[in-house]
Amino acid sequence: MKRLKIIYGIFVMLLLCVSCQAQNKETENVIIPGIEWKDASKNRINAHGGGVLYENGIYYWYGEHKIPGRSEDDKAGGGVHCYSSADLYNWKDEGVILSVDYDNPDSEIAFGCILERPKVVYNEITSKYMMYFKLYPKGKGYKYGYLGVATADSPSGPFTYSHKFLAADSEEGSGDFTLFKDTDGSVYHFTVRKPDKAFVVGKFNREYTYPDGAYRVMEEIPPHTEAPAIFVQDGRYFILGSGSTGWKPNTARAFTATSLLGPYKELGNPTKGVNPHNGMNEEKTFGGQSSYIIKVEGKENAFIAMFDLWKPEHPFDGLFVWLPIEVEGDTFNIEWRDKWDLSVFEK
Repeated sequence: MKRLKIIYGIFVMLLLCVSCQAQNKETENVIIPGIEWKDASKNRINAHGGGVLYENGIYYWYGEHKIPGRSEDDKAGGGVHCYSSADLYNWKDEGVILSVDYDNPDSEIAFGCILERPKVVYNEITSKYMMYFKLYPKGKGYKYGYLGVATADSPSGPFTYSHKFLAADSEEGSGDFTLFKDTDGSVYHFTVRKPDKAFVVGKFNREYTYPDGAYRVMEEIPPHTEAPAIFVQDGRYFILGSGSTGWKPNTARAFTATSLLGPYKELGNPTKGVNPHNGMNEEKTFGGQSSYIIKVEGKENAFIAMFDLWKPEHPFDGLFVWLPIEVEGDTFNIEWRDKWDLSVFEK
């Protein structure tokens, strides 16, 4: 009997130890790319194709809200979801801050529309937070690519849909895009023009509601450059993008310039390594596609590349890959890391 009690005690201690280790792993301030990422309430983060805004000490992560149990072909989009964080590790769920319209089938963002890649900037002139997203009206497919606009008084919303427009001086509009807010408050829209897939740039008006003037073709950037993300370091601008293969992963591409509007020089593929969770290397960008580049506030030369691992048949289950960017002169590298934290920027 005494031996059984000793064995039982050891067994309980082992269970407690395992439980403690699991708890520590859940609360550990690290980023583990390519696995399920949960918010502070232990629910799966649902913010795909997203972007990040930093405001008053808080990061706001905006992304596509996917409806569980639906595929991309079966109306998976439910609007825009937001999460907030003070440290980039732990994220609080702020909810769906812009919902598709489930009640009005004639709404421009009616349930069944395609709403992708939300980005948010703040306009000091109007004191409004401005959200932009790719918008394909319900039942129209992907032919006409509008830029949808929504506004809010707070970075966590709620946002109210405002209007849509066809950008890039094209009757069919534009596709994947990113925004860059310059130091003078000007916002530039870098996007892929439809239908020829040329990479173009245009400037928004003072209110950030519509383009201000014509778009310019950036001829040095190859056509079919999608999923652009941009950052600046020491006066040098960098663009990260992908090829055009639909939901299937392809090789990343990168460009650099000493002026925001170029001309840009091609750098090739900046990624390196293998995602052990799916076996995909740099030739397939770890199985992902770029979505945004985060500037880590309070640290020098600190940027994080955001990628999405798309799962079009089960988009709610899509995964995220966040990796640190290493800038080296006029180029940059993004190397796979199984696990990392912000101390990598303190070298």
